[in-house]
Amino acid sequence: MVSELSLEVRKVQRTTDGTHLVSLPKNWAKRFNLKKGSPIYMRERMDGCLILDPQYTVDVVPEISLNSLTRLEDKILTNYLLGYEIITIEAPDIMMARDRVKRTINRLIGVEIIEEEPNKVVIQCLLKATVFPPSKILRREYILSASMYKDAIRSLLTHDLPLAKSIHGRDDEVDRLYFLLVRLLRSLIMNPRLSEKLDISLIDCLDYRLIASLIENIADQAVEIANCTLQMPKIKINSKLPELIEDLGNTIQATYENAVKAIFAKDERTQTSAQAKRDEAAAKIKTLEKKLNKSQSRLPPVIYTLLSILQRILDCLTDIIDLVTPRLHTN
Repeated sequence: MVSELSLEVRKVQRTTDGTHLVSLPKNWAKRFNLKKGSPIYMRERMDGCLILDPQYTVDVVPEISLNSLTRLEDKILTNYLLGYEIITIEAPDIMMARDRVKRTINRLIGVEIIEEEPNKVVIQCLLKATVFPPSKILRREYILSASMYKDAIRSLLTHDLPLAKSIHGRDDEVDRLYFLLVRLLRSLIMNPRLSEKLDISLIDCLDYRLIASLIENIADQAVEIANCTLQMPKIKINSKLPELIEDLGNTIQATYENAVKAIFAKDERTQTSAQAKRDEAAAKIKTLEKKLNKSQSRLPPVIYTLLSILQRILDCLTDIIDLVTPRLHTN
């Protein structure tokens, strides 16, 4: 809701004992039912502005109603990401769409159907935003993504098809964590009270959002590596090529570990280590490209696809490392 108050200037009053006073706007006080003795919570922003909040301790439950089954899955996901806790779907024959609702909420963490009627279904996110700090969700997303990448490389080198197939299922879990983190970060941006309680700045929200997207992208690339494995069982690879791929894969994995460690450590030494690993991986990609181009044997196209995937992962890691520098200079 847009404030009814326009910009106005009020002069500071000073009492005999040195206390400074500023009167509150009458209409504003009425809107929040403020009376003598009502508490008003006050904090100072980094730029020196004072924030007055008459509802700091009030928990608001955001709700929304949907009246159409058109693009229902997209609408549920969108409103989940926007931070709505209760989503009511009202439409004739809603029970016919129940499976669509179930499939959608299975992709989301903490969402359950809490009420069902012939023409209405109510779903609710039962997780409170304050339960999971963004940093913990991001770390969990990274751990899953990194394990997917590691297993994708291993399945490629050993032609372990069951391991490659298992990576697809883990990608769904990364997506669920990503959606949860986006939901929480949007809630923090829209609700300054919540960000203050969790001690998360808007800059942190921006960084976490970008990093989460890059980590989710790396998980997607791990799935693509697994797809390469599924295409290669009958392909004979030059004996030296697996060693080169393994060496490059390990260097990229070390770059990933150092990059994420640098994000949370906010330490220049850790950042330097991540940059060095990134440069080492970039050099190995170029070396591998030259060897492939000079190869006398005819290599399958999937090998070049793999190299492109590894380059995309390294690009994501470069973007993560680039976020470390501004974080080193923020509190």
